[in-house]
Formats: sequence, C-alpha cells, structure tokens
Amino acid sequence: MTRRKLHVARVPATRGGAWGGSRRGKGGVSPFTFPRQGLASLEPAPPVVARGASAGGEGRVMTDAPQPDARKTDVAILIVDDDSRNLFAVRETLEDLGAQLVLAKSGEEALKHLLRQDFALILLDVHMPGMDGYETAEMIRKREKSRHIPIIFLTAINKDEVHIFRGYATGAVDYMFKPVDPHVLKSKVSVFVDLYRKTEEIRRESEARQRLLDENERVRREKLHAEQALRRSEERQALVLRQLPIVLYTADLTPGLPFRYVSDNVEAVLGHPAGCFIGNSAFWEERLHPDDRSRVLAQLAGIRDAGLSTLEYRWICPDGTERHLLDQTVVVRDETGAPCELSGTILDVTETRQAQQQLAHSQKMEMVGQLTGGIAHDFNNMLMVVIGSLERLAPALADDAKTARRAEMALQAALRCSDMTRRLLTFARRQQLHPEPVDLDALAGGMAELMERTLGRDIEIVIEAPAEPLWTATVDRSQAESALLNLVINARDAMPDGGHLRIHTANTRFSEATTAHGMSIPAGDYVLLAVSDSGCGMPPEVLERAFEPFFTTKETGKGTGLGLSMIHGFVKQSGGLIGIDSTPGAGTTFRLYLPRAVETGRAVGDSDADAPEQAAGRGETVLVVDDDSDVRAVAVQAVTAFGYRVLEADGGASALAVLDGGAVDLLFTDIVMPGGMNGRELAREGLRRHPGLRVLFASGYANGSTVEPDADLGTAETLAKPYRDADLARALRRVLDLSVIPPPEDGGENARPSRSGEPD
Repeated sequence: MTRRKLHVARVPATRGGAWGGSRRGKGGVSPFTFPRQGLASLEPAPPVVARGASAGGEGRVMTDAPQPDARKTDVAILIVDDDSRNLFAVRETLEDLGAQLVLAKSGEEALKHLLRQDFALILLDVHMPGMDGYETAEMIRKREKSRHIPIIFLTAINKDEVHIFRGYATGAVDYMFKPVDPHVLKSKVSVFVDLYRKTEEIRRESEARQRLLDENERVRREKLHAEQALRRSEERQALVLRQLPIVLYTADLTPGLPFRYVSDNVEAVLGHPAGCFIGNSAFWEERLHPDDRSRVLAQLAGIRDAGLSTLEYRWICPDGTERHLLDQTVVVRDETGAPCELSGTILDVTETRQAQQQLAHSQKMEMVGQLTGGIAHDFNNMLMVVIGSLERLAPALADDAKTARRAEMALQAALRCSDMTRRLLTFARRQQLHPEPVDLDALAGGMAELMERTLGRDIEIVIEAPAEPLWTATVDRSQAESALLNLVINARDAMPDGGHLRIHTANTRFSEATTAHGMSIPAGDYVLLAVSDSGCGMPPEVLERAFEPFFTTKETGKGTGLGLSMIHGFVKQSGGLIGIDSTPGAGTTFRLYLPRAVETGRAVGDSDADAPEQAAGRGETVLVVDDDSDVRAVAVQAVTAFGYRVLEADGGASALAVLDGGAVDLLFTDIVMPGGMNGRELAREGLRRHPGLRVLFASGYANGSTVEPDADLGTAETLAKPYRDADLARALRRVLDLSVIPPPEDGGENARPSRSGEPD
C-alpha cells in the first residue's frame, strides 16, 4: 500500500495485530501519522480490563486509562472508537488541549456518557461492531440535550461519496479519513474547544447580566406592587369575597358560637342574608340537617382543645333543597395565647359530592357489567353444549314421543336461558348491535296492538304524534323494540289499579356534551323516545339503583331485574343517553335519547333477509377451533352432519399446524381463547399463510368483546353462542359461497430484510 511511505507510529503487537487494528475491513495501518521525533512517547499503556470481562478477549471492555475527572476541566471531548490503539493515539494527540478526554469503546458506551455530561465535540469512528457511527450519530441527534454537539466522523474505509453524504446527513460537521494527520486533527478540535469555551463564557456573562437585570426589575416591581396593594387592598378584598363561592366568617367562643362577621356572598351560597346569621345565634344550628346536627355540635364543642375543626354537613336551603357544605374552622388566639374567637370558611361542595357519587355509580355499573358479561360468556359456552347435544338427540328420539317432548322442553328451557344471557350481554354492552335508520314514531305505532294486549283494559295508552317531521334514529331495530316493550311492562307493573301511559317522540338538539346515569354524549342531534306513566313512581333510593342488574322491587318470581339494565346497556352502546323523572305517587317518565341517522335515503323497514339457500355441505374441509373440548365436540358433530369434512384443534398453535398440513376451505374458530393467540390473531395469521382461506367466528360474547376488532377481518362473520344447527349451517354456506377476505397487507414475505451488519 502507498500509505507505508508515511511515518507511522508502531507499538508492540497485541492480539489485534499492529496499531491501527487488524479487525475486519480496517487493515493494519495506523489511522494517524506522526513525526519521527517523539514516537516513543506514543507507546500505549497496557489495557485495563473492566471488572466482569473475560480474560480471553471475548466481550472484553477496555480503556487505556482512568477517565478524567469532569471537575478538572471546563470542556470535554468524547472520543468513540472500538479500537483501544486508536483511542490511545487520539488521546495522546489532544492531551495538551487542556480538555477532558472521555473515551468510549462503542456507540452504546458513548450514549451513556452523553446522559451524564455535555461535550464540546464528539470524535466518532464510523465502522464499529454493533451500533455503528451513523446509528450512534442518529441517536445523538434525536436527543434534545445532545443534538447541538458537533460530530466529526473518522473512517479508514468509507471514503466514497455515498458514505460521506450519509455522514453529513446524520449531522456531522466534518468527515475525516484515516490515517489522520495529528496536527490537522488537533487544529480542528482546538477550534471547537475554543468555540465552546467562548460560548460558555458568553453564556455565563449573559446569565449574570440577566440575573442582575431580573433582580433590578424584581425590586422595582415589588416596590410598585406594594404601593398598589396598599391603595387597593380593601377594594380587592371585597371583590374577591363577592366572587368566591366561599363564605368567610368569624364567631365568638361563647355558648352557641354566635357569628360576629359573615361575608356578603353568604346569601348566594346559603340562601339567607348575612343579617340572619348575626342577629340570631340559633339560626345556623336550626337549619342543619337533622341527621347531621348532633355530630356537628359535638365536634364543635371540643374545638377549644383541638384548635381547629373540619366539618361536612347538609344544610337546608329556603326552598327545602339540601346543600353539602364543607366548614373549616380554626381558633384565633390573642397575644397571651388565649383563644379569643373562631375564624372559618364555608364551601359549597354539593356538585363535587354529586359528581363523586355519579362516578362511583358509573364505576360500580362498569364492574357489574364486566362481571355479568364474563358470566354470560361462560354460560353461553355451557348452553352451546346443552343446546347442541339436545339437537343431536332429537332425531334419535323420533320414535319415543314422550321422551322427545321432554327433550324439546329441555331445549326450549335452554333457549330461554340463552335469551337471558343476551340480556346480560346487552347490559354489559357486549351484545353485537346492527344499527340501521329507524323511524321511532313508526316503530311505536307498529307495536301499538302488542302494547295494548300487554297493558290490558285498565290502562289507557296514547301514542302522541311528533309536532314536526321526526328525524330518523340510528339504532338496532330489534333492541329498540325490546327496550320499548320493557318500558311498557314496567309501566304496567307500576299501575296495578290502572292508569294512563303516554309514548312521545320528538327531535332534540344538545348544544353541549351531556352526562347522566353513567352515560356521556357529545353535542349534536338526537331523537327522543319518552314513555310516561301515572303509576306509583320511584323514591330516590330506588331510582339510584334502577339500572343495576337483578335489582327489582317486584315480588319474587315476577321479575328478573334485567329489563332496565338491558335498556341501559343498549342505549349506552348505541351512543345515546337516558333521563328519568320520577316522583313517588306521581308517576315516572323514561326519556331515551338516541343518535340521529346521518343518511336516511333508505326506506325504513326494507328487509335485508336473504333468499332461502341450500345449507348442506359439498365436501369442503372445515377446521373447528375451540379451547373448550365439549363445545368443540358439539361443533364437530354438527358440521360433520352437514356434509363437510371436519378437522379440529384446541388452540391457535395447533390450528396453524393443521392449516399448514393440508388444504382447509374454512376456519371456524372461537374468538376468545387462552394461550396467547385469540381467534382473530389466528385468522389473521392463517390468511397470511393461506390467502384463500374463509373465516367464520364464534363467540360467547356476541362480538368477541374482549378482543379488539381487526380491519383486515372486517368482512368475516361472527356467530353468537349458543347457536342452533340451522344458524350454523346457513353461516357456513354463506361464508363459503360469498365471503372472501383479502390477505392482510403487512409486508409479510415481501418486507425488506433488516440490515445484517454489512461493512460501512
């Protein structure tokens, strides 16, 4: 090589070869040239192996000398090179600059140093194992505190324009080639060192000057504020007291604790003028809530010894309403330390307490919803076994009429249980809804005959026409009908001696977000469906628990307590709101606000029902996947009976093995499965491997609620457990004939492979 004519400093051979390193791609030539004089001074010190490194050199972390103390110099330079000899050469070259030289053997070690201190310059080797110089520079530039530090790249092999451009693109200020002339390197580094020192000096002077200006400004401002405060203190105090929702007061320590002073805003907070409190020492005590009076007076009796008191009590306002007040009082002492009076504040916390109660109720309802949803999911799996087994039994009992009737009774009972689980899922907001444009006025009119039969002759029902053309609501029609019927039944039970029932629809617009009964809706257009009765009404304690599942005031055997909870879940899942007005003895009004439909071009009442179709199998292969062995066995028997070739698996991993082992036309899988891979993830991976695969989901939740939906599987159909044989047969045929899911566009096998550490 032509480089040998340069004067190169040599050191005794080490495991890596001559100074400059014999590591891959770097050659054996030193990256620095030095004059012949003084070469002996460049002999590197014996390397020090960091504690924990192996003596054999593998994984060894070496430094040429202990790192300089950051307190000894005002400027630091970070030198990064995986070759100890290069670190030694650079350190010797820059030693007399008076800067702290911090050495790092890798990009990772350099980043650790940058977390601990600031540097004037970074000398960065390009080619390093693991994280190379470009990657290290990118990490440095991404960090806000280090992005300003200049970087000079040093390289022995990456000399083409592509690498030079990449170096400058990553934020380098210079790109130097090895071997590097020490004088050139020292000159360049000294420029950055001097620039850093001058910058720091200017910064310190600027900060000192700014501190002086700030101090002068502070003194001047404080003087001005003191003068203004002296002139306006009384005015400001009065204004603040009028605006604050807090009543300030002082009181004597004599028996009864009569008020001496009450702020003027007491009437806005407590409903009575200040004169009522000062003129009558018993006025405040008389208007305490009876349930709180004894507790409050007992606590105030010991305030002399306690020195302070914090009370929360209910206050009766002039209109009879109750307000929650937070009363904080301290004992004021005179110069001798003897207590002389009380000073305190009264804060109205009614809205805060109401918000806390609503939050607690919402959290309780959410927890109950999660519990009931989980129970319904497990119950559906058990019902799947019962219903499927009974349907398998029916053909075998055709000759035994008595036994066949018993089996049919058991099947109908299981189906009624299935209906109850659907109600539980609706309350838990885990029932799959099929929203469509619905005219609520037409829906109520169409149910008039059914409601009349339900109510009986003693109750008069009136369906009021809307005052203006009614907007179309976006709801699940069947769920809306079920909710209306439940409200009618509740109204009937509230009027055992007869009465009047009124159903009213109207357009409603909320100008701001509204919250009620654990629901929140944004501002917008909604369609009101209101049901009012003249029945017994509900007291506050019953109204508070109206939507709890299984809570009912009816006699045992006359109600499940799921009607209102189902309505609550349906309305919340639909994006609506519920309002209730109820007075004991005066009746109840339920108001359901349902979202307005965006598009109403389709005629309400159009049928989506498919034409009858042949449900039998045609020899296709179906893979049944379910972690529950009993449910899987029932599904396998049913699919086999339809004329399909059936394979089965108990989880995602075994299902993929079956898919890879032979041709499968349709994957019929449960959604919620333990073991790390749920049904949607299984379908996604199966489609990636076999793009022509059809998918049919089954779930104890109607929509697999514990699994996030996947846009790539949006066309897949979900069959809710427990399903009937006919439902399963139609779903299988429909998916095989119509549903083709495109493979997910995740790059898969065409993704560009990651860089494998080729030389830079």
